[in-house]
Amino acid sequence: MAISNNDIYYNFLRCSLHNANEVPSGVESIDWEEFYVYCSKHGVLGIVLDNLDKLGLKLPQDIMLQWIMVVEGLKNQNRITNSRIKQLINYWDSTNHRCVVLKGQANATMYPKPELRCPGDIDLWVEGDEVEIIRQVISICSDAPYSIHHVRMPVFKDVPVEVHYRPVYLSNWFNDKKLKNYIDRNREKQFANKCVIDGMEVGCLTGSMNLVVQLLHMYSHFFGTRNNFKQLFDYYYLLRCTSNKDKKDLPELFKELGVLKYARGIMWIMKDVLGLEDDYLYVEPDEKVGQVILSETNRFGEYSQNTFVMILQQFMYNLKLIRFFPSEVLISPLFLGWHQWWKYKTTRALRRA
Repeated sequence: MAISNNDIYYNFLRCSLHNANEVPSGVESIDWEEFYVYCSKHGVLGIVLDNLDKLGLKLPQDIMLQWIMVVEGLKNQNRITNSRIKQLINYWDSTNHRCVVLKGQANATMYPKPELRCPGDIDLWVEGDEVEIIRQVISICSDAPYSIHHVRMPVFKDVPVEVHYRPVYLSNWFNDKKLKNYIDRNREKQFANKCVIDGMEVGCLTGSMNLVVQLLHMYSHFFGTRNNFKQLFDYYYLLRCTSNKDKKDLPELFKELGVLKYARGIMWIMKDVLGLEDDYLYVEPDEKVGQVILSETNRFGEYSQNTFVMILQQFMYNLKLIRFFPSEVLISPLFLGWHQWWKYKTTRALRRA
């Protein structure tokens, strides 16, 4: 049976994570331009190029040069992003707010070569009341947009910034209340935990909380713009860097939060697609759910830029997921309506002196 393009791509992604010396099967039929576009869309150009160099594969010169130039740009952007993090932390320290770096550059510290991870925006969890945090950001960025869990802080032209009053949320109100309780119980541990980014000690999530936040972040994206392989790579390295002791309570917690089925699907991708060893998994993989998640991952980047059209597209796509995630699919339209009500109430609170 002929190997599909996607299977060839997955082989390359797995080899890149494992720094393998063996050329993956199917390489003779690959279209390098298409593969470049695929890696670019999924934010993994740097990691894959590093492995291509090691394997000594010959790519068309124009594609190889373009790939190298983009990756050099990623390295520079990582340096810029790290310097911006230092500025932001100094700012929030000056306002007596503790903060934690979420995802992004904190994830990069777990990569063998952090400079090759594709940088995105800066996500900070800042301790404090949501209205207070939004008001603080608006005082320096008057047009800063805000939502249920964060406010954008457009203070830099070269790096987007999102300031979170809570690290993650769930659309299901009952499960979200349980999530809030879990976060509150573990709050102090998070603001006391540290990691080093570009020589600077900064606040970052503990391993167990990080596994929860990033799984729920992917879960939210799964019903929105879909997951991409950069998120999956981040979770792969996070699983490798977190002790089994810090994972032991996750199955029960994810069951309580209503996301255990999704977690089992992600574990299947970690093991069968990305080659993660069984010892690092915290729950039994589910191939059926994993295949659904993987299929939808390949839809990443397909949506319209028009907000209304995008929401309609997502809802129509999500209807076919109702077999696996019925409550999440059905509650999504209600959550969108409730979110508008939350924004109305928050706007009124911000206008009060």
